[in-house]
Amino acid sequence: MKKALSLAIILIVTVPAFAQDVAKQRLEKSPRHQEWVAVKNGSRTVHAYLVFPETKSKAPAIVVIHENRGLNEWVRSVADQLAEAGFIAIAPDLLSGTAPNGGKTSDFPDQGAGHGFMRAGEEANATEANKRAREQAWGRWKALLKKI
Repeated sequence: MKKALSLAIILIVTVPAFAQDVAKQRLEKSPRHQEWVAVKNGSRTVHAYLVFPETKSKAPAIVVIHENRGLNEWVRSVADQLAEAGFIAIAPDLLSGTAPNGGKTSDFPDQGAGHGFMRAGEEANATEANKRAREQAWGRWKALLKKI
């Protein structure tokens, strides 16, 4: 039983890191045009990852929304795979402006920090300021998605 539990813990810890490495390698080898763009909404700027398919004709676009860990290599890899399938893919970093010094997901000290920000205000003992910040963040994201 202890061996099975130990193995499960090792897998839980190492699989996400391995997936990030695989995604990073895929991005480095991708022949598609990838760039970062800044989308302004009022006084806020949201950084977004944009990938184009390898075609000169018009292509449909798709918005890729990241999960609670922010816009990491895995999500960027998903955008690249969609471009490979013929879509223009834009993945906004919804944590833009929330990292230290107003940075984006990649500016958090570790992958879990962005997750912590996304969950701020959910705990029973969360401060009123955290709850307000969470509601304001959701409001900004909804406004941004209406513009895209």
